[in-house]
Amino acid sequence: MKVLLKQDIEPLGRMGEVVEVARGYARNYLMPRGLAAGVTRGGLKDIKEQQRVLEIKAERERERLQGVAEKITGKRVAIKARCSATGKLFGSITGRQLASEIEAVTGEEVDRHKLVFDERVRTVGIHHALLKLHPDVHIDIEFEVEGEGFVAEEPVEEEAEGAAAVPAEGAPEPGFPEEVVPEEGVPEALPEDVGEPASSGEVIEPAEASEPAESESQPDSEME
Repeated sequence: MKVLLKQDIEPLGRMGEVVEVARGYARNYLMPRGLAAGVTRGGLKDIKEQQRVLEIKAERERERLQGVAEKITGKRVAIKARCSATGKLFGSITGRQLASEIEAVTGEEVDRHKLVFDERVRTVGIHHALLKLHPDVHIDIEFEVEGEGFVAEEPVEEEAEGAAAVPAEGAPEPGFPEEVVPEEGVPEALPEDVGEPASSGEVIEPAEASEPAESESQPDSEME
């Protein structure tokens, strides 16, 4: 389905252009939101008139945004953020923060989605971002991140764990038991003697208790 774009829509095209899109996308999204108008064979004359109006509107919008870009360019933009003593931020700077600071400095509202950072901003200092105000109007934003709320520097990381320790001279290598050397002249301990086990089927009777010894003295009744 062919539609006439009433606004710049990436990546479809610019305001005033006629592009072809899926019918469902046009009827359910673009047209209800006033972003595009349907193009029919019978309405080609009307479309030509709308295109002429939109082209004039697009040029005025480009000129307006060019003035915004000139107003922003050269302004000092600074963002305060909590950081450590080494200058590392607790988190990173977002497009919302930068857009808010640009508006505070210049009075111009900036869409945060049109800000593109070179990399994640996680340290204090000077950084850059690209502001895409218009397909024909791009400006480089230079901003400074200033630290506040300094906290003590994190402790220095210890040496990596698992480093091999150097054994002392004469000490056994780790993982191997120390060899025991018997002293000179002292025989090694022998296992205690144990009785031979009884053969299979042999019953060992307990030893009989010894009878008490008879007294050598006789009772007095037997003595004359």
